[in-house]
Amino acid sequence: MDNSSLLEQRDLLTQQLLERPCSTFTYIERAWCYEELGYPDLGTGDAYRALLLTDEISDDSGEYHEEALEAFCEDVKSRLGDESSLKFGTHFFIAQDEHVDTDHRILPGPREAIFDECEDSTFLLSTVDQQRLNCFALLSRLLSQIGCLRSAYDFMERGLAAAPSKDMEFIQRRREITKKYNTILLEKDPNWNDWNWNPKTDLPEQGHARRELYPWNRHEPDRFSEENLSILNERLKTIAPKCEVRITSLPVLSKPQPSPTNHPQNPAIIKQLGLFATQDISPGEVFLQETSLLTANNRLHDPLCDACSAPLRPSTSLTSPLPSCPECEDIIFCSPTCHSLATRLYHQAVCGKPDLDALAKDPSPLAATNALYLLLLGRVFAMSETQGVHPLDLAETKFLWGDFSSPPPHHDEDGGKGKTLPWTFTQNILRPHHLLQKFDTLNNIFTALPTTEPWVLATLLAKFHGVASARMDERTGIPEVCAVHPMWCLANHSCAPNVRWEWGGEIRFWARGGGEGVRWGGGGGGEGGEGEGEGMGMGEGGIKKGEEVLNHYCDVGLGVRERREWAAGPLGGVCMCERCVWEDGEEKRKEGLGGDV
Repeated sequence: MDNSSLLEQRDLLTQQLLERPCSTFTYIERAWCYEELGYPDLGTGDAYRALLLTDEISDDSGEYHEEALEAFCEDVKSRLGDESSLKFGTHFFIAQDEHVDTDHRILPGPREAIFDECEDSTFLLSTVDQQRLNCFALLSRLLSQIGCLRSAYDFMERGLAAAPSKDMEFIQRRREITKKYNTILLEKDPNWNDWNWNPKTDLPEQGHARRELYPWNRHEPDRFSEENLSILNERLKTIAPKCEVRITSLPVLSKPQPSPTNHPQNPAIIKQLGLFATQDISPGEVFLQETSLLTANNRLHDPLCDACSAPLRPSTSLTSPLPSCPECEDIIFCSPTCHSLATRLYHQAVCGKPDLDALAKDPSPLAATNALYLLLLGRVFAMSETQGVHPLDLAETKFLWGDFSSPPPHHDEDGGKGKTLPWTFTQNILRPHHLLQKFDTLNNIFTALPTTEPWVLATLLAKFHGVASARMDERTGIPEVCAVHPMWCLANHSCAPNVRWEWGGEIRFWARGGGEGVRWGGGGGGEGGEGEGEGMGMGEGGIKKGEEVLNHYCDVGLGVRERREWAAGPLGGVCMCERCVWEDGEEKRKEGLGGDV
């Protein structure tokens, strides 16, 4: 089946889920469709939801038991006689004149008996068990494709334990995961020969998924239309009155272009938005000030404003206390303005929910960054529920760019190069599911499907990875607070920026002065360092009318390799700014590799 046919099938299955949101069969069918389209991460989301529904069917006290049971019986009845629609793996098959006994064996029987036995608990549980095995097999296969080998191994073991006998599909999956990991180790070290690794601790858990503007995403605006440019520039008037948003061209980041002169003459480019000065901006002048409510902090009792994450001023006076929510403990705001905005834009959805307020707080140092991304998701869904707006249509998210890559003609053709979004089963499936369960209208992820689709979560995370800024703990260097500022992030990255920025309660740009220029060339880079040759810096500093505002997403005092490593996450690829291209060419020339970049 070609891609266009698969996309049509995906749309049909999605419509069926909107009509019958608790259908395990339809979720498994769509998971297979996603796999064929090259989106194993989205398929994993569907397969996990199908697994949850099998548990609901088996547990008569389950919250969605009745809906899941009814849908399952209807699915079985509607698919009788259609072998292809019942056989998704090796574990579930009911032909027109067959049924399954309690030992999971296929026995002959009349078609009418199936209709009668669909109400029989013994028959029902045996068929649900077969469907659960399908979910384990599908999850293990899809997670292995993503690179989450530890989770893939876990679902393989769960399937093997649940199978009535030694199931060859799960045994084969174990061999494939083992072989894949051995190959990874041998690629790192050709002399590696230690075969006594532990699959429960040594297998890698993090894989990668594509950052992609999905073909069925109808929420993403045309960011280059005159109408939307006018909308953005109207918002910008009060935030950065000396700037405007324009269309510009940027080099493609993921595939550096070779050039014998170290400076690509015809690099591949993409159209993008940028921030430009409409008036001269003096050195040291603050010219952008933006406050955002799309913020998060991962400390449970830090004295920060719940809305903008600004540090709270000490409040010792009983006559002028800081504004707070009377229904919530420890939800305090830095000003009446933030209190009012929070009440109007997001707090209604989280008010009086202490479990939600404590979610993902005080994480381990290794989990701190992912906790912030999860909390940003939580703030977006709180805004969505309070305002009655789809998460991708919010003013704070609609125009964000997620460093999306274009899909290859066939999903196997890019060799995995387009997969730059870090992905784990826990961070991208389990924790968002637990998060959604805390909300009033989103807690049923099945009936709230248009809002809680796995691809919606993936799109939001891709945007956050591309534009979110963070504040670190000064003592530990661990990120504790993050935010998305929609206007600030329109300024494109350069390792030779013409601005500095600072984020407290609001984020600010100010133009670098002459002594603050990032000098590069023969001087070896670094801020304010001596240099000669090309890229001497910024002269007197400031930003002239018509010049682009150039931001920075990494420590520009680092060397080119370290800068590119740090910036790869938000940029979605290798930095191709003029300074990086030049310095990379110089390093390779000195190493005797020529000057290609």
